[in-house]
Amino acid sequence: MDTTAMVIVAVIILLAIVALVLIGARSSRMRHPRLKPLTPEARDRYASQWDRIEAKFVDSPDEAVKEADALMLAMLGEREHPLAQEKLPNRMQKARRLGAGREGKGGTEGMRQALLHYRAVIEEYAKPIERHERARDEKTPDEEPRREIAG
Repeated sequence: MDTTAMVIVAVIILLAIVALVLIGARSSRMRHPRLKPLTPEARDRYASQWDRIEAKFVDSPDEAVKEADALMLAMLGEREHPLAQEKLPNRMQKARRLGAGREGKGGTEGMRQALLHYRAVIEEYAKPIERHERARDEKTPDEEPRREIAG
């Protein structure tokens, strides 16, 4: 093989590698959409609504699970999350299956587990975005304490 052929093969391989890297980066962005941050007022509003939903669970678990799902969709929508079923957070998808009795556990126990998954989603997605993107144990001295959500 002469030098020209080797250069052409090397360029083609390099272009293929660059294309694969770009495709991988794009699919990574598709799995983790950039979300708009919630205002402190919105975080407090969602926390209050979540507290009300958890309190309602004892008397009306089915209604509490439905309201939890609606609250999660509202919060994700406010953060401009793509709300297609397959793009929802995995724990929310699991909560939906549990709440509908399609995850092997039905009745009140399935709904209780669904509510736990919804709680995990709200705790993750109601955080200030700066904190969400940093490592969980990394803290800066100027961070304001935040209100705990249904702990």
